Amino acid sequence: MTLHTWSALCFRVALGGLAAIGLVACGRSEPATDAERLARGRELVQQMSERLAAATQLNVTTIEVRDMVRMSGAKESASLTGVYAVRRPDRFHAKVTGDRGLETWYDGRRLTVAVEQAKVFAQAPMPESIDRTLDALAERYDLAMPMSDLFYSSAQKALLSDATTGGYAGTENVGDTPCYHLAFQDVGADWEIWLPVQGDPLPKRLKVVQKRRTGKPTVDVTFAAWDLTSELSDATFVPKVPADYEGIAILQRAAAVKHTATAEPAAAAKK
Repeated sequence: MTLHTWSALCFRVALGGLAAIGLVACGRSEPATDAERLARGRELVQQMSERLAAATQLNVTTIEVRDMVRMSGAKESASLTGVYAVRRPDRFHAKVTGDRGLETWYDGRRLTVAVEQAKVFAQAPMPESIDRTLDALAERYDLAMPMSDLFYSSAQKALLSDATTGGYAGTENVGDTPCYHLAFQDVGADWEIWLPVQGDPLPKRLKVVQKRRTGKPTVDVTFAAWDLTSELSDATFVPKVPADYEGIAILQRAAAVKHTATAEPAAAAKK
């Protein structure tokens, strides 16, 4: 092969490579309109939702920064670490440590909540599924967790409504992981989520501004590790309340606070 022939061959290969890159780029073009950004955002949330729904059990560790709003309206930031375990359709456990300590067990019949700092616990009967229990906590007791939408049987339905706007906002790294950045607005909350560009579409970060709550508190959650394969034993969901904790009607008290509050609308924001 002559030098001229070799150069021509290299040139043709290079052109072919550029053409292929061009075709890929065209196939993955950035959304250009609000409608395209919303559609792309919904598509990515659907992929995440389907992956989560396919897991009969999951375990996730989080690093969280939450705004805590005092009765005066003043806000302070709390740094927390969370470990959440879900076994569908009717088992849930959460343990939060750090500036605040809280542990929750749901066994398909009853919810138990233990508050470390106050050394108190409470129990209340709950519906027979995680979905209905999360609804009850939000609607009946105003105790919705900003990230609880991810634990529904369909995260997509919990997160997105007909009123949702926004969507795809570009790409951005979370740590060393390139992610799709989605930013949505809804009636009760503005929220952002970061989903990996490659691999499992499991969230790397979630940020929620709760617009209907006093002070509009923000919750910023980084998901340190997802585990969708390990077996969760029955013991995970059995309450382990220390013997020196005092039993109180904390859930009923939360409901009373909800119905007597005047500063904000009584309806709880799910997100």
